[in-house]
Amino acid sequence: METVTEKQVMSQEEIQTLSNIQNNTQQLIYELGEIELFTLQMEQRRDDAKKVLNNLKSQEQDFNKLIFEKYGKVTINPENGEISKVD
Repeated sequence: METVTEKQVMSQEEIQTLSNIQNNTQQLIYELGEIELFTLQMEQRRDDAKKVLNNLKSQEQDFNKLIFEKYGKVTINPENGEISKVD
């Protein structure tokens, strides 16, 4: 263990530099925390969107099956509902 034999004091400039470094470090820690929170929120939104996509795909498959059972192999104009047989 070191023994302090003489007390020295930093200059005001050195104290200010140290204070600035500490403040900037705290700001960076806060910023990184906000970034991580944002990242977690985006991951949750992505997971939610995937669930919606899977639900839509399932609805589309069920609808296609219903249409095929009712009309056979057809094409549908989604704007006016016109159905055309496919050979």
